[in-house]
Amino acid sequence: MVDPLSLEAITTAVTAAAGSVGTEAGRQAWGSLADLARRAFGRGRQEADGAAAALPLDPASGPQNQALAALLFGRAFQDEAFAAEYRRWEESARAVYASVDNSTVVNSVSGEARVRTLYQGRDITVRPH
Repeated sequence: MVDPLSLEAITTAVTAAAGSVGTEAGRQAWGSLADLARRAFGRGRQEADGAAAALPLDPASGPQNQALAALLFGRAFQDEAFAAEYRRWEESARAVYASVDNSTVVNSVSGEARVRTLYQGRDITVRPH
């Protein structure tokens, strides 16, 4: 089992939550993650020069999802209370993002293909008679 606080696991959870925002439950899961990040880093995070930087909270941006995961990982690594809060978020959100399927299937037959039996689709189980 992967440690839920590893960088890989946090990145997977953040990416999955971002991918689920097309549903109401997914929007709520992402919103609660954004709230968690805002509480952890204030309304934004501080740059080395003291300036406030916006948190990477755009679920449609892969680079922002990775940056958010890295920030959350760093905070969880340093702060046990935050790590426990993140674990609670991840456990509650897992059911939401685990139920969202963001995969696509492309089936094509082209050229001079000669096909006798063709099954096209996703998650097909064929059982002999």
